[in-house]
Amino acid sequence: MSIRRGYGGVLAASLALAGCSGDPGTPQWAAGGTESPAPATTAPKSCAPPTAPAGWGPLIFADDFSGTRLDPAKWSVYDDPAGHVPRDPTRVTVSGGALRITGGKGADGRDVSGGLSSDVNFKYGHVDVCFKVDRGAGYSAIVLLWPESENWPDDGEIDISEVNRGARAYTNSFVHNHPNNDRLGHTTRADFTQWHVMSADWTPERVTFYLDGEKQWTAGLDKRTKGLVPTTSPMHLTIQLDQGCDAFVECRTPATPAKVVMHTDWVRIYAYRPGV
Repeated sequence: MSIRRGYGGVLAASLALAGCSGDPGTPQWAAGGTESPAPATTAPKSCAPPTAPAGWGPLIFADDFSGTRLDPAKWSVYDDPAGHVPRDPTRVTVSGGALRITGGKGADGRDVSGGLSSDVNFKYGHVDVCFKVDRGAGYSAIVLLWPESENWPDDGEIDISEVNRGARAYTNSFVHNHPNNDRLGHTTRADFTQWHVMSADWTPERVTFYLDGEKQWTAGLDKRTKGLVPTTSPMHLTIQLDQGCDAFVECRTPATPAKVVMHTDWVRIYAYRPGV
């Protein structure tokens, strides 16, 4: 099961590696601090129905979160309510055709949320996740690929989306690799209180990130970033609403709602096909 580390030190190292350019293929700085970059002007009311990406292999994992309970044959739910990032399995539910992860203070005053990981590991593939998240400081909505080996950071990590600020005006994507946790990040602006599909292509040569099918940036196109592409372990998808209070995840404020929910409508993972 993925245990996903805390956020300490992520921002500074990401900024040190990142460049800044108007070219969508060039990684840019990942955003933190107190500012909220302006969101995209148009926010979709729902995600488009999932479709198979051109050139990729067969569908290897899918969930539409129908019914009233999570499918235990597909997912493992985190159970660590006293952990550094507290996660309670009762905060992960399915209703109304969506996965819901709820953050908030319990009867004992502790602020907890939840997370879960797919039980399917794969090496290279295309991942699509349709989600949105309520406004509210103190929680980061995360979609990521975590190494099956649990050997982090040596075997890498691919953060498809980290909506870390309470305004939900942008997301950050990261690629991590190597024992010293080399990493690179990029900020994508959109209103994540509305439905969006965040995607990633993972191949032996590159990792490319997309927002609603539009390419945002790629790691692995040059010598500087090629070595960041994880290649040493299969990975699995995780979906998390992480409680936090630091330089990357702004602390809860009086304006934070009593409950903050990350909603996931559907998930698709397609196998890698050489030459894609």
